[in-house]
Amino acid sequence: MKDVAAEAGVSPATVSYALRGGQYVSDRTAKKVREAADKLGYTTNVAARNLRYGKTGVIETVVRGLDLSSFYARMVTHVKKACADRGYQSLFMQTEMESDSVREAVSTLNNQSCDGLLLDVGLLTPHAVRSLSQNQAIVLLDDYSAKPLFDVIQVPRGEMTKLATEHLIALGCRNIALLGAPGEAERHLRHGRTSAMLHLKGFTEAMEEAGLDAGPEHQVQVFWRYFTGVDLGRDMAARGFDFDGVVCCNDALALGLIRGLADGGVQVPRDLKVMGVDGVSIGEFTVPRLSTVAVDMEDLAQKGIGMLVDRIEGKYDGKPRTMVAKYALAARESAGDAAEG
Repeated sequence: MKDVAAEAGVSPATVSYALRGGQYVSDRTAKKVREAADKLGYTTNVAARNLRYGKTGVIETVVRGLDLSSFYARMVTHVKKACADRGYQSLFMQTEMESDSVREAVSTLNNQSCDGLLLDVGLLTPHAVRSLSQNQAIVLLDDYSAKPLFDVIQVPRGEMTKLATEHLIALGCRNIALLGAPGEAERHLRHGRTSAMLHLKGFTEAMEEAGLDAGPEHQVQVFWRYFTGVDLGRDMAARGFDFDGVVCCNDALALGLIRGLADGGVQVPRDLKVMGVDGVSIGEFTVPRLSTVAVDMEDLAQKGIGMLVDRIEGKYDGKPRTMVAKYALAARESAGDAAEG
């Protein structure tokens, strides 16, 4: 600061104010200080500044997986930008649905390795997260609790599945199945607000409003994974099927299904129309391109990180808030000619 102050003809205190964006320095003086710093090759030491103020300047995002067919892989780019827009660096961790990994991620917050978490809680309950987090800044992804314990950014899965089902109905499908429906144990949970239950609710509403059957024979209970879809597609091709359309609870399952059907000689959309729900990037490049209902990832990231930074910087200290990400239909080839949508 002394070198920069001498070059700019101001005091070291003025340099400090100018480089921190202080309100006590005129725009003209601040510009002169920045030019002097640039000329001398100096930059702000972010690590030192954060250490002084007890912050790391880092936000960690903890998700289930980051493979190419993952919903979260598409989310990473937008979360990174949302952090950078607010002056934070971003780290990412995948848990593969392991509770120990989630616990480890929350412990990094308590060890001051980061200032806050955007957390896909997975198998760990929000109550367990709260006891581990010691009231540090956390925003949960897709917590559907009736009374959230943290700020939440939600993907409106029920609404998205309803739109996907309505799209198939508009294309003429009348015998539609939901792939990835909740299992019996999940159906009897007291709160009944899991992702799978929301998908089922949206599917059932769309079918019943159209006067179509959405009963158990239209609800296929499988895991939402690519290779599960491949196996299911091959089995359907071998055994035959009556459905004229399917809605998959995520895009990975839909992409796997299309691959498995193709292995058995079944062509999509000629023999079966397929819809996903997510909007993963790879779906734009498959053959056929995947029709889906896509989450607006920029909107999700800006809302989620915005709530988190408000907590970190003390701009908000009130009751838990819930925000919902936007979404839109992406009508492509796997549900018929994209022009039909």
